Amino acid sequence: MSDFAEFGAREKEGWANGGIVDAYIKYFVPITDHVGNHIAENHIVAQDKVLDLCCGQGTLTAVMSEKGANVTGLDFSPEMLAKARRSAPSAEIVEGDAMAMPFDDAVFDKVVCNFGMMHIPDQPKTLSEIRRVLKPNGEFIMATWVGPAASPAFAAVFGALKAHADFSAAPAQPDLFAFAGRDYAEATMAAARLALLNHETVDSEWVLEQPTELFDIFVTATVGAGMLVRSQTDETIEKIAASIAETVSNKFSDGSKFHVPVPVAVISAKAS
Repeated sequence: MSDFAEFGAREKEGWANGGIVDAYIKYFVPITDHVGNHIAENHIVAQDKVLDLCCGQGTLTAVMSEKGANVTGLDFSPEMLAKARRSAPSAEIVEGDAMAMPFDDAVFDKVVCNFGMMHIPDQPKTLSEIRRVLKPNGEFIMATWVGPAASPAFAAVFGALKAHADFSAAPAQPDLFAFAGRDYAEATMAAARLALLNHETVDSEWVLEQPTELFDIFVTATVGAGMLVRSQTDETIEKIAASIAETVSNKFSDGSKFHVPVPVAVISAKAS
């Protein structure tokens, strides 16, 4: 964790910012809800005891509760937790650390982490905690972003960053796309005694009004990518924004809007 300690501190600080939280809900939640609904439909049944890890604003917490599951939501952001309590009033909502969960051993049938793993400094430790709180043969399901090689949205953003940004200007952070690689996901989960069951891609997209919106999403509605962009000079930020807007305009125009694909990896594993 020490390599990513500053990243962890910045994440906690960033997700306490109401502006970032509101921008995230505006831009990311249509996608995360789409994927969350896929997870709930395919993995959650009535009477399941479920931990919604990194529950955020609680919309997936609510969906799983409405299916009849007994859901506990855990997050480190007071801003998100306040929204989760409104979204899912029948769920138990807890403030806590994914790397040191405030739960007994073997209490959950399922643990779901919908776009949360990339915000955690020590991911192997978190996987060990997930294994600890799962019942024998319990299931872990997570969603994460597919990397630039197969994601047009992230290719546009990270292509511009690699061309213009100084990555050393921001604190080191875990690989955003690591679990989208099946081999990495399988090996890393196996080290925590979680046996991979399935590794699939779910299609989703941003529908944008303007080609400049994709840059706006990453600078206003994220912490990790946002801190990298904001650490650059004004001239560099302008180059990054212009490069992303040019890619969106040239590649993703569809009538009056811009449709930018952003595929997602959904991964499931069994407590072994």
